[in-house]
Amino acid sequence: MAAGDWLPAQLQSVAMRLARADAAAEELSRVALSWSRGTEDQGAITLRQVERTPGIYDVEVASIRPVPPVAGMLFSEAVHHMRSAVDNVGFYVAEQEHGQPLGPQQERAVSMLVYDEASPYERKWKGLVRQGLAMFDPRATLGKRVESLQPFNDPTSIGSLSPILAYVMGVEAAQAQPLALLRDYSNADKHRALRATAGHTLVQRYDDWQRSVSQGMRQMEVGTVLEQVTKGVLTPVEVSPALLVHRPDGTPVAPGPELDGMARHVADIVIPTLLRGIALPDGIPAHIDLTDNGETFAERLAKGSTVRAHVRARPVMEAALIEAEEQHWRFPAIADDEE
Repeated sequence: MAAGDWLPAQLQSVAMRLARADAAAEELSRVALSWSRGTEDQGAITLRQVERTPGIYDVEVASIRPVPPVAGMLFSEAVHHMRSAVDNVGFYVAEQEHGQPLGPQQERAVSMLVYDEASPYERKWKGLVRQGLAMFDPRATLGKRVESLQPFNDPTSIGSLSPILAYVMGVEAAQAQPLALLRDYSNADKHRALRATAGHTLVQRYDDWQRSVSQGMRQMEVGTVLEQVTKGVLTPVEVSPALLVHRPDGTPVAPGPELDGMARHVADIVIPTLLRGIALPDGIPAHIDLTDNGETFAERLAKGSTVRAHVRARPVMEAALIEAEEQHWRFPAIADDEE
């Protein structure tokens, strides 16, 4: 079975939505990389040394380059397309099982249910059944599939940090169920802007590496003291600022892995489960040409690739890392305590 050819013709547009979400994730990764590298004149952050204690320099943040507004917009767009794709499929299956056009009130009531606990979920589906939407009863095909995807039934989770980074830092990553996470991001985006922030950095001090790294991604603002070093002693300190987003619960995360985790869950598990009752890893192409090339949706699907955004962006990231390692060390300016 070729990727995507199991989708009904009416739902081929869903694959286009997911491809646009993936493209937004790739663009966001490049924006984040560009911000973190800064310019020739100004890095993402600048540091200064202040001697407040005789013989000791406070290495602190002197400035932070503003995060480009497009970063939050790209993240928001990806979330919107993923959530809409799920609802598009849920509506299609509900209408198919209903056997006739849904009434206006029924149309407004149909959406993908996402509940963290069984009791409120039960109250919701029973209310839908009373409105004539019997397909949401767990004994019906759609109802059974929707119930299996609920966060209280599905233990799938996305970590706030990669396992390797969490191990190096000696911390446990915060876990979130991907469908619940997508719901929460979508709901937050309706009421307030999703926050892309530059307020965190990883600090690696070469003469005290384990301690410095164990503090993880440190929150920072102008004036934050990142390290203290002895005056007159060369002390290499590597600072790696990162463009992050905040989960609705406030946990800072890297946007690329976060979007990829939700997108994989939607494309590989949620949508095929709603349509066919099974998961289909790589069943929908991640990378599809969405330009004005004269092709039909079916033709675009047939030529699509399962290589996801974070994989496509990896060579650029690795090249940037090598380039950064080849750069010369910089000496922060020495500032007066009064500044």
